[in-house]
Amino acid sequence: MKGTSFGISIEPSWPQAECLKLAIRAEKFGLSNVWVPDGGASSPFSDTIVTLAAIASNTNKIKFGSAILNFYTRNPAQIASSFLALSDLGFLSSKSQRAILGIGLGSHYNVSKFGIFSRKGMVQNLREAIESIQQLFKGEEVSIRTDPFSIERVRLSKCRGKIPIYVGSSSPKGLRLAGEISDGIILTERIASEIQEKLKHVELGLAYSSRKRTDLELVNSIVISVANDKKKANDAARITCGYLAAWLDEALSTKYGVDEEKRREIASRINIGDEKGAAKLVDQRMLDLLTISGTPEECVEKCKEHLNQGIDQIAFCEPFGPNKAEAISLIAKKVIPRL
Repeated sequence: MKGTSFGISIEPSWPQAECLKLAIRAEKFGLSNVWVPDGGASSPFSDTIVTLAAIASNTNKIKFGSAILNFYTRNPAQIASSFLALSDLGFLSSKSQRAILGIGLGSHYNVSKFGIFSRKGMVQNLREAIESIQQLFKGEEVSIRTDPFSIERVRLSKCRGKIPIYVGSSSPKGLRLAGEISDGIILTERIASEIQEKLKHVELGLAYSSRKRTDLELVNSIVISVANDKKKANDAARITCGYLAAWLDEALSTKYGVDEEKRREIASRINIGDEKGAAKLVDQRMLDLLTISGTPEECVEKCKEHLNQGIDQIAFCEPFGPNKAEAISLIAKKVIPRL
């Protein structure tokens, strides 16, 4: 991949009108990608495929992708079929492929909503899901039976231009697999200095398949909150940062000097749905460690920390700032040009 690119991540649980407004705005300001996570069955509007279809139909050149779907709640054949349709929508207004399939294992929280609690051989199953989708994209007939999914003699139309497959993973085995067979990797590494540890496993996968680092794109999703007023930017990031702090590994918490007692209290409040109570406990150390939050100038410096670790794309995640639309303008006009 050449150069550095920038994208945004849009939550499918937002009203579709808001999702479209932000995607169109991102395209207007020259961002390269819009990503849509899969939150599973959640309130009030959430559906990744529907949101991506709306974006594909209402934009002209920006690439759109899932970040990420999983093969436990969506059969790989269904995923492949959906992305062939999304790709076709994208071609209505562009002569190039705009769809990117992001796939992974999915979080335990999301898959448990569908009664899936025990998962064995996950990375091997991920390999089989990806290879099945790759075959389906080539127009080949696929039959396979695994513990989490089965496909019986399915053949789809050959895709009209390669649909890249990106793997979302944070585990060593998942990252090695991604380095071996994927077109890209989607990380959610909030702490820039931890990225190199992840890349070690990617490089092992690349070496195993005799591929080069330039054969795949490395995307890192990071939470940003930008405003000309630093306090407003920080305040807008507190609820999201509360979740990030709650999910932070205890070893990393200790390593980076996070107040562990406070972090546990935040986690406790998050678990009972008290987002505002958790947000009040978020301190500046947590904001600085887990988010890119502050004025445009401050955000530039924090973005550079991530880019210096060798990633190819920053995908900016919500809250974006106290005003989403204005924040995207600030990102495009005052942050990206200085990176």
